Amino acid sequence: MPDEVLPILEQQPDLSKIKLISKGSIASVYKVKQTTEKGERKQFLRVMHDIRNYQAIKREKDLLHYLNQFPEFIHFNEIRKVGYYYLQFFDFSAKRNLEQIVSKKGALSVNTTKQLLADMVAVLERVHYVGFVHGDIQPSNIVMGKEQSYLVDWSHSIPSLSSFDTETMTGDNKYCPPERLNGQLEESGDVYSLGCTLYYALTGKHIYRLDKEKNTDKQLWAQVHHTVHKMNKLPIFWRYLIFWMTQKDPAKRPGLVELKTWLEDLTVPDWVRKMSVRVDKSYPTEPMTVLADEHYLYPIFKKALAYEKAGELDIAFNLYENCAFRDYSRAENNLGLMYEKGEPVKQSYAMAANMYHQAFEKGNPFAAYNLARLFEQGLGMPANLDYAFKLYRFAAMRGNLDAQNALAMMYMDGRGTPKHMAQARSWLVISAQYGNKSAKKNIRLLLKESKRVI
Repeated sequence: MPDEVLPILEQQPDLSKIKLISKGSIASVYKVKQTTEKGERKQFLRVMHDIRNYQAIKREKDLLHYLNQFPEFIHFNEIRKVGYYYLQFFDFSAKRNLEQIVSKKGALSVNTTKQLLADMVAVLERVHYVGFVHGDIQPSNIVMGKEQSYLVDWSHSIPSLSSFDTETMTGDNKYCPPERLNGQLEESGDVYSLGCTLYYALTGKHIYRLDKEKNTDKQLWAQVHHTVHKMNKLPIFWRYLIFWMTQKDPAKRPGLVELKTWLEDLTVPDWVRKMSVRVDKSYPTEPMTVLADEHYLYPIFKKALAYEKAGELDIAFNLYENCAFRDYSRAENNLGLMYEKGEPVKQSYAMAANMYHQAFEKGNPFAAYNLARLFEQGLGMPANLDYAFKLYRFAAMRGNLDAQNALAMMYMDGRGTPKHMAQARSWLVISAQYGNKSAKKNIRLLLKESKRVI
């Protein structure tokens, strides 16, 4: 059990019998006994380690409350902030997830896998209906109860619209749909990830043999180029289905209605039955470079970052521009920085503001912060402290540490908003907690200001 979390959980007066179930980079899950006015009950306790992105936490909380009305979901009971953690409480529904069950007992039977698919289709129908995608379907995120399987961990769930959120790729990409390399994530992306998960359920192995592959570049290459491994080992009807669900082109994948039809009569389109598969298990020496040459946006952006770091600014600018023409907000933001600095192009605050604004409209918090700076300082435009405050707050709510620090200073000085020392303190503390050096310095200023007022 993580040393830094255990004392916090033990200090909660209503919790006992705390047992770690799984540990992740974003959150850890525990089984606990909770004592309430109605008696004792077993609970899943999900401890979120990183709380800087308030907006994502609120979005997940609102979605969980909405899903509570449906029996396909584990009931969400409470969210509690304790120090620099959020504790999420759920009804305890099963001992193990799909990954743990397959690891211990081996692959699932055809009938059990069919029920798993039916349960997941029912879940996704509810979620997709309100315009959300889960965004992280994989064996460790499916809890297997005695009579029902549940999809858990909704922290990656976002609206199915191209945005900064769909461009962001972090952590494990072993079940990532290939179109996400172009900043796209829609309902068909969940179908792809579910298809990969069904393969694991039936075989106990990853569909592209990425079980132990930690290299992100290779993980993404496999999603784009590799084919189903040893497909002929699968039962024939499942072979067709998984091939269909994991098509590289999202438009060729089945929708949920078609999956429900398959559950009834095992039918697939004729082209799926007549498929001809070229087996490809290879990796190039530099997967990201080849993917960039194939015009995938995320690899192009990564390549641009590398050139910029190496001082090759002209090449970096052209690559960023390539992405920006295709509405990639991260590239738009970086182009804005180049225009603002005047390297390698002629300085233009107007062009910088335009780039920042385009990226901000897609939800990019870095661009919101940069645009706020221009309005706060009156660079290339009349100063507008009210609008700067709103932009800083937008970025701060989404985890931008520099924006959290800047927002705190506006609260402290009463610029663009009424003076509010408690808010200033709150934002400075959270920014400093995650490493912002300016926030650490400003906390000392805040303490001096507080003493002066007293």
